[in-house]
Amino acid sequence: MWQTIIDSSWFNFLFAVLLFLSMGSGILYAIRYKKKSKWENSGIENSVVGIFGLIISFTFLQAGNAHVERSANIHREANNIDMLYRFSKAMPDSFHKFTQNTLVTFLSNQITYEQLNDEQFYYNAKNISDSYWFYLIKYKEQASNFQNANQLNKISAYFDQIQTSVSLLTYSYNEKTPLFVMLLLVIVSLLIGFLVGFMNGMKLTIHYLVPIIYFVMITLIMAVINDLNNPRLGFIKPSYSHLKVTYENIKNN
Repeated sequence: MWQTIIDSSWFNFLFAVLLFLSMGSGILYAIRYKKKSKWENSGIENSVVGIFGLIISFTFLQAGNAHVERSANIHREANNIDMLYRFSKAMPDSFHKFTQNTLVTFLSNQITYEQLNDEQFYYNAKNISDSYWFYLIKYKEQASNFQNANQLNKISAYFDQIQTSVSLLTYSYNEKTPLFVMLLLVIVSLLIGFLVGFMNGMKLTIHYLVPIIYFVMITLIMAVINDLNNPRLGFIKPSYSHLKVTYENIKNN
């Protein structure tokens, strides 16, 4: 249930509301508290905020690394497709044309997935890959000379690397910051929000600048982390431009 809430498109709005309420509660509690007692700093407030900063840094690092890895897999796939297509040009025309049509269809299917989030991509990609693999095996059995056999071995190697890159990219979309870490970050954010509101509410004159800065900063940080964890739904997505360029080159050559 919690994972569904965190992954939902309205989580950022819900978090912003909760953070605003936690800070407002801190200010209201401080107003009531200072009427009855005098507050003295305990001296560990900075340490608490520092620990919170470490949690954010860890979460940012993990989410950012996942984004970098997705992008790396896309570039790796595009490079391997370029190399496979280049070696196919040295093969007989029928093999080259079949390879070209297969790669155009494969890339078109993947680009459609990136634009429309069509879950049919998984099944289409497997069918296209299986079809080419069976064709490649059959052609290997019929290879008439050493040069063709050598080219086919190179093509097979690049084909395997393409399959690996696509599989890693596909499954990386489901690799996110652990739920416990996200819940910890949310809970600590709200607690620090309450503390920020309380500390400012204890002043003779309440200053709202620091609470506002904290609210904006943490809301944006959580939005970015959530986007990095959900590249299919958020605004921060790995760029498919390299694959699109590769698609156009193969299609027109």
